Amino acid sequence: MLLTGACAADRPRNEMTNDDIRMTNRTATTNGEAGPRPSSLVANVRRDAAASSGFVIRYSGVIAGLPLACVVLLTGCAVKPVELVESRPAMNTEVTVRAIGPSEKVARRALDAAWKEMDLCVMLLDRYRKPTEAWLRGDAEARRDPGQGPSDVWRINEEAGKGATQVDPIVTSCLSAANEVYDLSGGAFDPTVGPLVDLWRQAAAKNRLPTDEQLQKARSLAGMNKVEVTILFGATAPTVAPARPPAGGRKQKPLGQAAHQVSMPAGMRLDLGGVAKGYIAGRMAQRMKRAGATAGLVAAAGDTYAFGERPPALAHDGGDPRWSVGIQDPRFPEDRSRLYTAIHVRDKGVETSGHYYRGYMIEGKRYSHILDPRTGRPVDPHLASVTVVSDDPGLADGLATAIAVLGAKEGLAMVEKTEGVECLLLEAVLKEGQTFQPCGAPPPDAELVAYRSKGFGQLEFKPAETKSAE
Repeated sequence: MLLTGACAADRPRNEMTNDDIRMTNRTATTNGEAGPRPSSLVANVRRDAAASSGFVIRYSGVIAGLPLACVVLLTGCAVKPVELVESRPAMNTEVTVRAIGPSEKVARRALDAAWKEMDLCVMLLDRYRKPTEAWLRGDAEARRDPGQGPSDVWRINEEAGKGATQVDPIVTSCLSAANEVYDLSGGAFDPTVGPLVDLWRQAAAKNRLPTDEQLQKARSLAGMNKVEVTILFGATAPTVAPARPPAGGRKQKPLGQAAHQVSMPAGMRLDLGGVAKGYIAGRMAQRMKRAGATAGLVAAAGDTYAFGERPPALAHDGGDPRWSVGIQDPRFPEDRSRLYTAIHVRDKGVETSGHYYRGYMIEGKRYSHILDPRTGRPVDPHLASVTVVSDDPGLADGLATAIAVLGAKEGLAMVEKTEGVECLLLEAVLKEGQTFQPCGAPPPDAELVAYRSKGFGQLEFKPAETKSAE
């Protein structure tokens, strides 16, 4: 698949962000090369035969030097480092950000940078962000106000079948992360599942299950092989940046003069919710580092990304400098202090997917919010909790959803074949007469069978305190 970032491969790998690495790897894969990116790209290139999705990437023009700011970790030497913590409602949950810096000023700057990045990403990726009526009428003032415009993903969906939609590089980068999971899972995760999501939401509103015909029609509109991304470089690219930052926020310049466009057939709908929280957490962390944070954590419900190490004055768990992240016992969804286990991580995304916070209630029965794009139906809730750990939080987020679709054994096998990824899968075994709780969680006395990847146990520890993340 994609990505842009022509100069990413020219940097030391330890200074590259997850987006940079994905850009470099995807450029090489798209052009059938194992080494660094070529200096120019042939137009109308398809992914090589090893990729399963057939996702079309078209490049036009020659890539000139497109310098990207390197990630600089300002370690600092302050005697008394400062940690600031803030929480805000966003992305249908509460997002908490922790920033550690050599001074309160630096930590404050890092927090502000993280929130601005989150606002920008949500504005671009939220498929439900519609424009105002004034914006739709073409009112000049409304069109200049970022707060009245739609998300890029909303525009892609509305313009499906009408040609290409110009989008911010953040959108194509997130779409690339989703496409990676689509390939790894053999289609068990599919970011074009939007029509199915809409169908089940409507079914819940009407309290009537979808018919087989409705499911078949919605499934026919899915498939990453039908999505096309075009990246224009140099003189062929527009001179106006496609990004529309929130009022008062920074302006997001395009990568050089690259213009990113997405197109797909009429009726299709992108839904990047399966990777967005993890992806956004990673980008927030990148901004925190660039603002001078020496360590930090972003937590959005079950999606967490932690980077750097706690200095001795702020370390927990007997002085361990790594971040501790608790994994909740899925049998007790209302009690965040009931942990099944906990892990220590550094520079990792930890993503947990379950059925006990969201779902559809139809005709007196609760169904999981996680849909299998291959059948169009909600997944079996017996795989009660899926936790994935990876240095790429967007990838981890998508894999957690994919495993919930695949099931414990097939999901574990996929993880074992994926470098740099670990997982813990908790499967509920119900005895005769036991039923799932109304919220979708297993009963409190249900047996849990744990499936761990080979390296997951090395991350675990027994927490002295019952805290979900610190």
